[in-house]
Amino acid sequence: MTIYLVRHGESVDDIEDCYGGIADFPLTEAGRNTAHDLSSRLASHGITRIYTSPYKRAHETATIISKDLACKPTVVDDLRERNSYGVLSGVTKAQAKEIFGHVLARVKGKPGDFYSTELLPGAEPLDLFNSRVRTAFDSIVADADGTAVICIVTHGNVTRSVYSEILHVSGKVGLDLLAITVLEYVPPKLTIVSQEGVQVAPVS
Repeated sequence: MTIYLVRHGESVDDIEDCYGGIADFPLTEAGRNTAHDLSSRLASHGITRIYTSPYKRAHETATIISKDLACKPTVVDDLRERNSYGVLSGVTKAQAKEIFGHVLARVKGKPGDFYSTELLPGAEPLDLFNSRVRTAFDSIVADADGTAVICIVTHGNVTRSVYSEILHVSGKVGLDLLAITVLEYVPPKLTIVSQEGVQVAPVS
């Protein structure tokens, strides 16, 4: 089985400088345009099933991609983004400094960083997040059994979790919008075939 693991396109929180996470922002016009471009590129790759996070930015990306593939996206709830930001979710970073300055003052690193052990109030613990991503991935593979090529549209931290917990890649994974990792799954082995818009740096 070949798996196209795709991060969603540009969403409103990206251009409004908000803390995203579980905040359910839609794609921007630019995000929709680049998703259409990606759809044209993927049309000849033999994808017959698409799985997506329920959040608007991923679901809309998957819906656009699916139009050139003649298959409807299947929503997998556990593909949703991590609640990295807790009480900061959906708030602009400027507003967060004003409203939650007392919270940010206690954070030593970057708020909501996947690779940090710091947890913001109300945020999802990393071990629980990684567990549900594994559950989602395993359920998709089981559902798609016998399918030659599938596509999974999800979020940055879900992709990071796949890299760290399933692919066992050591290092910090940086992702462009619409980053693509092509995986080959021959049970029980999962290997990376190619990467686009993915950067891996040593963990400092």
